[in-house]
Amino acid sequence: MHPLPRLRRILLALALPAVLLAAAACGDGPDPVPTPTPTPDYGQFGPAPKLGGNILKVYPEHGTTVSQAATRSPNPANPGGICAEVSFDGTPQYGQWFRMAVDGVEVTDKLTWVIPTREAPENGRVCYAPPEGLTPGRHEAAIVVQDPLNPNAQVKQAVGWAFMVAE
Repeated sequence: MHPLPRLRRILLALALPAVLLAAAACGDGPDPVPTPTPTPDYGQFGPAPKLGGNILKVYPEHGTTVSQAATRSPNPANPGGICAEVSFDGTPQYGQWFRMAVDGVEVTDKLTWVIPTREAPENGRVCYAPPEGLTPGRHEAAIVVQDPLNPNAQVKQAVGWAFMVAE
């Protein structure tokens, strides 16, 4: 299987705005007073991503609003835009294990990496910043950690988040 369709399926699953809950009743008869299961209201951004493991932090943070200028990166030595702080623990090829998509489009080949050392780095920062920045409005991003030598391998970690860009 080509890795891009798999990434799209993962990103689609991450982009769902709500968690669907199903309940089944069992027993001798109907419950005399049904008790509804409360569903959390996550607003327009959905639930916050679970960070840790290989993906430590994401920027802009989930549910926040940033200026359009903050989504550009005028200084390649200090990139900005859509970024993540990552751990290379368990990823022998380091950055090759990380793939990113923004608004459903894979941008892995346009990422900028900041790695503090070439000798067995433990952590790094990866950023995507188009020259024109992102358009104002709601945006979604996702990072997937997967073995680059085995595109059919199970995804090690997937994190998706949403944020707003203001003019």
